[in-house]
Amino acid sequence: MKECKPIHTRRLSELLGVSQRTIYYDLDQLNNWLTEQCLEPIQNCYGKGVYLVDKTRKELIYQGIIVTDDYAYQFSEQERKLLLTIRLLTDNEPSTMRGFMDMTNMSRSSVIKDIKHVKAYLSKHYLRLHYTRPIGYQVDGSEEQKRRLVAHILSYTLLQKESDIFQKKIYQILNPFSKLYHQADHAREAILAIIHEAECELGLTLTDEMVEMLLIQLLVVVKRVKAEQIVAIDIEEKNVLRQSVYFHAAQFISNRLTTKYQLEIPDDEICFLTMSLLGLKVHHDDFRNYTERELRGLQRVVHRMVSEFQNNACVIFDDRDGLERNLISHIKPTYYRLKYDVKYSNHLTESIRKNYEEIYHFTKQVIVHLEYYVGKQIPEDEIAYISLHFGGWLKKEKKQVNVNYRAIIVCENGIGTSNMLKTQLESLIVGLDVVAVQSIREFNQQHHQVDVIFSTNYLKEKDIPVIHVAPILSNHDKERILMQVNDMFNIETVTHDETNAFMEIIARFASIRDPIGLQETLKKMLQDRTHHVKEIRKPMLNELLTEKTIQFRDHVSNWQEAIKVAAEPLVLQRAIKPTYVKEMIDNVKEMGPYIVLAPNIALPHARPETGVERLGMSFLRLKEPVYFSAKEKHRAQLIIVLAAIDNETHLTALSQLTDLLSVEENVQQLIASENIQDVQNIINQINLI
Repeated sequence: MKECKPIHTRRLSELLGVSQRTIYYDLDQLNNWLTEQCLEPIQNCYGKGVYLVDKTRKELIYQGIIVTDDYAYQFSEQERKLLLTIRLLTDNEPSTMRGFMDMTNMSRSSVIKDIKHVKAYLSKHYLRLHYTRPIGYQVDGSEEQKRRLVAHILSYTLLQKESDIFQKKIYQILNPFSKLYHQADHAREAILAIIHEAECELGLTLTDEMVEMLLIQLLVVVKRVKAEQIVAIDIEEKNVLRQSVYFHAAQFISNRLTTKYQLEIPDDEICFLTMSLLGLKVHHDDFRNYTERELRGLQRVVHRMVSEFQNNACVIFDDRDGLERNLISHIKPTYYRLKYDVKYSNHLTESIRKNYEEIYHFTKQVIVHLEYYVGKQIPEDEIAYISLHFGGWLKKEKKQVNVNYRAIIVCENGIGTSNMLKTQLESLIVGLDVVAVQSIREFNQQHHQVDVIFSTNYLKEKDIPVIHVAPILSNHDKERILMQVNDMFNIETVTHDETNAFMEIIARFASIRDPIGLQETLKKMLQDRTHHVKEIRKPMLNELLTEKTIQFRDHVSNWQEAIKVAAEPLVLQRAIKPTYVKEMIDNVKEMGPYIVLAPNIALPHARPETGVERLGMSFLRLKEPVYFSAKEKHRAQLIIVLAAIDNETHLTALSQLTDLLSVEENVQQLIASENIQDVQNIINQINLI
């Protein structure tokens, strides 16, 4: 299975000295395990044999489960292009065709084809690749741009978990005297020690992926400075950077590198390193190292984002202070990455958008505050990370649950991903208490007294059982985790009484020939069903706004009456109690017209515990606007009452509503509507998109 080519089961039988029946059984067991690890199973090519798909094979090599020799590994086309690009950007001497062929183990024609793609890629980043006979290939352009592009490529390769051999090859390009990558290489270990000291100096803990990235970036610095290829930083920007505590950390790192490699690192390089440090993601941060201006500005931005998210999504964060602290820790490096044009890839973006569509939607609405602060548009990769923070702190109603299992999460990603994973696991497994979230480095340095470890990276199991998880859990992932936890702790998911109840029902209508066999079969069937995760049903907008909840009035006497009239259908349906109506009115009296989301639109709501019986939404159209304050912007003709039962169930309908109302033409059509059918036709448009 090390190789890509199919191998016939007869050949496997001969090689292993077992029957083909045993081979088929083993393949079935292996496929079950691969499925549990969220990997594609072994494929069967009719007439040729069985094989592993490339993605699965590389992941198993990465985890060390398949051991392979360097010469047997064949780089993919994407890997070859990345290797060529990194070598061209970091080589101190012109690169030759022979060197490229030896590095990639590919023919001349294949390398020429790859170089054409690399040339086009470099051109997009304002760098020019040219060839001079007999010197070779060189890249012209600013050193700063070359370094930024290398950093971007490294972020992609490290986050995508490319093969260990591929990463070793990158390490050898940057440090040609080293033979090893993840093993005990002296240069590597020395730089890791320097990074750890710098973390202590700054009072923070970098994520594992950021440590790896910084390590390779420092090797680039050493290599380029030795060749006198120095970045040039604007004088005014250097003056600003020198004021940062991160500049002192960059000086500290530079001094250590100077001692180790006997080279002098110029001030511009130290400033450029400061930019890199400012943009690194962290697991833990120390606000004492923020400047007063920096902290005040970020606090203001984050406070506005959280307030608007709560208002738009009609949710309440029970631990708002905790959320804001975590957001500040994340947004600070985001701010500096955008300011200094440092691009990091987020391999979780699509997964986040798919699994947390509504949270991403509301995050995108409030990101305008950060965009105004930064003065730039926020990329979708960054928005996705920020949405994880909001999602991780959207906790359900707190319930007192006996702690049955203590766990830790080992996660190489940042604070947002870790918190989201913690929330998901504690919601999924009754009685689970996640006592800590750690990086791999923290995990390896400590002794643990827990029942189970959840890890986003491959960890070899020792005394404590390990369950490997994806950073973002799908329903399939959740089902697999439930099965593993139940098997691990011998949890009886079906009681004896439940099985007996089914037996009694069957006995009323049929004679049972084998009661013991039937009982065991029923028990297994019921246990299998408990492993399935029932997804929280989130109704669509047209399911909540129906002919029973849509009303029309010409006018009302005041805003209090507007809320009462709009809420009447929900009271009549017993979806809400009269106390909820009173609470909505009292909230406006206390906090002002916060429910007016835009001119002509008001969204009254309150906390679920003040009188919500079940999820509901009602709609009132007024011909004459009602004013929630003396200001013109606080008038409304569309009053939509929301009765949410938690922080989650209403999000789909509400995100559809905000999409609908974000188009002024739709708002005007709703105001002009004369009957229920008119409103329903407009609402149904959003369900067709």
